[in-house]
Amino acid sequence: MNDMNAFYDKKVTCLFCLDSFQTKRIRTRYVRVKNVHSDFYTEYADNLINPHLYDVDVCPKCGFASNESFTNHFSDAAKQAVKEGFKGWRNQDFGGERTESEAIQTKKLALYSAMLKQEKHIVIAGICVRLAWIYRLVKNGEQELRFLERALQQYKLSFEKGDYEGTQMSEVKLLYMIGEVARRAGDKEEATSSFSRVIQHKYRQLEPKTVEMAREQWYIIRNSDQVS
Repeated sequence: MNDMNAFYDKKVTCLFCLDSFQTKRIRTRYVRVKNVHSDFYTEYADNLINPHLYDVDVCPKCGFASNESFTNHFSDAAKQAVKEGFKGWRNQDFGGERTESEAIQTKKLALYSAMLKQEKHIVIAGICVRLAWIYRLVKNGEQELRFLERALQQYKLSFEKGDYEGTQMSEVKLLYMIGEVARRAGDKEEATSSFSRVIQHKYRQLEPKTVEMAREQWYIIRNSDQVS
């Protein structure tokens, strides 16, 4: 049984129907980081006291799910799409403590919601990569790869269309994520190209840690090619 003091209830307002509901959050002092992977996936000492399980809010009334990256704006077409997409929703409450399986359900609901709402590619990419992380946690390599490939597609579209601009994602970090997700998905050509762009980027001096990580991953690919 987890320490009940690790969790608290947060009041959330649904972005779509504006109904209020409560959902669990984890107090920072109870979170223990075990390891951070090269794609920024964080392993925690206790898999259930794990912020990755609680980064999506699901409205029990209408089913719309979102995370902190979603915007408040809905076009008329998006409102209609969401309404139609969730018309069969039957009240489900994800406001309690979550298992890994329930976290996967909430993230898939967020992905569905983002697609219906026509959220930015950078938002959709973030959901996909976080789904891959949960599948890594439960050691489902096939599904992890599936969502890494979807994340890669969305990251590349975000870069092409520039919809990451004005978000917390910089161009340098986005290029790094394209490279690292491509490397993990087995696309060495895309990975090498993207890491090279990070290393040579005109603003590389502003993000030295990201540049160093890109250089390390570029060397990993180069050395594996030499071995093979």
